[in-house]
This record gives sequence, structure tokens and C-alpha cells, in this order.
Amino acid sequence: MIGKLSKISGLTLAVLLAGVAGCKDKKGDTTPKDTSADTGIPKVDPTLCDTNGKNVVTYDLNHDNKPDVWRLYKNEDEGGTKVEFMTCKQVDFDHDGRKDWVVAYNRKGNPLFERADFDYDGKWDMSAIYDTKTNVLAEVERDTDFDGKFDVKEVYDTSGALTSVRRDRNNDGQPDLWEQYKDTILLAILYDDDFDGKVDRRDEIPGARPKVEMPTTEDPTASGGLDDKSKPAPAPAPAPKK
Repeated sequence: MIGKLSKISGLTLAVLLAGVAGCKDKKGDTTPKDTSADTGIPKVDPTLCDTNGKNVVTYDLNHDNKPDVWRLYKNEDEGGTKVEFMTCKQVDFDHDGRKDWVVAYNRKGNPLFERADFDYDGKWDMSAIYDTKTNVLAEVERDTDFDGKFDVKEVYDTSGALTSVRRDRNNDGQPDLWEQYKDTILLAILYDDDFDGKVDRRDEIPGARPKVEMPTTEDPTASGGLDDKSKPAPAPAPAPKK
């Protein structure tokens, strides 16, 4: 399925990761089991989004007389008119008192960041950041094996198109596989098979367009890992006639 294989030696991860942070551990628990001592009712978590000056509206999804959804609203004056907009939403899907999903919004209702705990273990399994100018997805980190560490990082361009995916296969906190995309097309995969900080081989997808040279001195995850100014790869020499 994957065609031409070429080896790159001596290319360090320091070069590959210039300007891009490595995979990392999660930032602690999603939220503690927040139960007020006097009421026994879970409250909105101020560590997940700013609660200062916000109006909190709650919803009870399972009708146990305890809130499961918290929506935070902010009031602003706009030309003499009072305008209210939602700034954050927190949700406890499994009703254990911990927040399993949180989304923050800007004034226009576009998401700023999003986090989710898919297996309800109190650890974030997905963390997404949105571009504040284009309002499209910019970066996503995932914990695909639910071990408490992010092992996949996806990077998107300003149009929301996927440009690169970095994977940590041995759970050492450092990427060792890079998928490179151009115009949403997978062009190549780089591997550090012995996890020594050097790229050992490269798989190039046959028939991928546009056809460009893979960079050897630049971060392959930046801008999809491809230099748009690179020259097309030279055509193979014709086989000698017999």
C-alpha cells in the first residue's frame, strides 16, 4: 500500500521538532469530585474556565436534583443595549461530580478550546485549540490508549485542513512517527524505529499530488512538513536498453 521507501540518516529530532513542542503528559485530573460540604450539590469548576462576573445556569439531565450541565453567561453593554452571551459550558455526562466535557467560547459564540474525558476516569483524553482569527480547529492532542498521556498530536492550517500528525508509539513523551499531509492528502510518513532521536526511514505514498521533495533540514511537521518552494522530485532514469 505504501510505496517507495528511502532512508534518512543523521537527521535529529531537534531539527525535526524545531519550533514544535513534543508530546507530553496530561495536565492532571479533569476536575475533582466537586461536592459542596453544605449542600452536596456539584458546582461549576472555576479552574476550567473563568467564572468571574458570569451568570451560571444549570441543568439536571438525569433528574436526581443535582446539576449535570453548567452554562456560564456574560453581560455586556453594546450601544446602550444589554447583550448576554455564553462564555463556557461544562458537562458531567456520567453524573459522578466530575466534569467530562468543557468548551470555552468567544463573544461571537465560536469555540476557543475544548476538552473531553471519553472514558470518565478523571483524565482528559482530548484537548483541542481553535484559531482565534479563523475560528477553525488549529491543534488537537489525544490520549488514544487512555494511559494518562497524550500520544497523538494533530496540526491544522488556517483553513482547518490537516497538515501533520505526530505519534508517540513507545509512550516516552516524544514523537517517533510523523504523518505529513498536503491539501488533506497523506504524502509521507517518517519513522524513528529505534527511538534514538533520529529518523530511520521514510515511506512516501505513491501517486500523491502535488509531488515535492521531502525536507531534510526543516521541521517536517511545520506547514504540513513540506516546503511549497521545493522542486519536484526528479524522474527516475530510464532503464538501459538490452
